Order: sequence, then structure tokens, then C-alpha cells
Amino acid sequence: MEEITIQLPHCSQCNEEMLDNAKFCTYCGFPENGDDNEKAKFHAQRVLKKSQIREDRKKISSARNTLYWMAGIFFVSGLILFMNLGDIAVLIAGAILAIIYLVLAYWSQKKPFAAILSGLLLYLMVIVVNIIDEPSRIFEGILLKIIILSFLIKGMYSASQSVKEQ
Repeated sequence: MEEITIQLPHCSQCNEEMLDNAKFCTYCGFPENGDDNEKAKFHAQRVLKKSQIREDRKKISSARNTLYWMAGIFFVSGLILFMNLGDIAVLIAGAILAIIYLVLAYWSQKKPFAAILSGLLLYLMVIVVNIIDEPSRIFEGILLKIIILSFLIKGMYSASQSVKEQ
């Protein structure tokens, strides 16, 4: 008895098997049996998506670098305040915050949204605690605070967009 094998067509984009009468590839969505307009639209959307992914990665990387910078800032400021005030608690608090930000920066390689959101919330908490301790500190370093917040918020937004796309 002779065995008959049926060769299904393959998608020209991803090389996955397709049903004979399927207009779109079920794997990548390419309109294999569509018209030229649909194929052009598919390619344009793919280019736009790659461009958006590149842009999101840049913003996430920028937010990650901000987390590293914050680790350094908290460590150095804790060290300077310790030298000026002689209070070991300030040095320990600065070192703990620096370690937390280093861990968050490292974690942002695996889970960028969660790490950047945690870094943002921790930073906001530090600002609020400083304001409660000394209300006049709200305006100290306001430009640096705004810059840090903007990098973290942009990175968090981009990380949330990349999570949605996956």
C-alpha cells in the first residue's frame, strides 16, 4: 500500500505550515494569500513595531542607568553626610538605599517594569520622608528630582508597553 503525504504550503515569512485555503499565516499573521496592499501593510506594521521596540529598550536602559546613578548618589550622599554629621545611621541608610537600587537595576534586566516601578516608589517614599522630616527640603535639588522622576516614569511606561506587546 502506497503512503500518500500531503505537502501543506508554508508561509513565506516564517516558514510555518499553512492550510491550503488560509489567507493569513496563523503563526505570524502574514497575508500569504492576500493582495499586495495587505502585504505592504503587514511589512509596514512590522517595521513600526521593531522601531517602537528599539525605542522602548532605549528608555528602559536609560531608566536602568538612572537606578545605577541613584545607587551611587545615595551612597556618596550618605558618606558625605556621615563625614559632616558623624551620624552612623545616615551612612547605613545611604548604604542600604544604594544596595537596594543596585539590586533593582540588576533586576530590571529580567523584569524591567517591576524593578523600575519599585525604584520609582522607593524614590517617592524617600522624598516624602525627607519632606516630613524637614518641610523646607521639598525645593532642595528640585531639578535633580524632576530629572530622576522623568527618567523613571519614561522607563516604566516603556517597560509596560513592552510587556503588553509580548
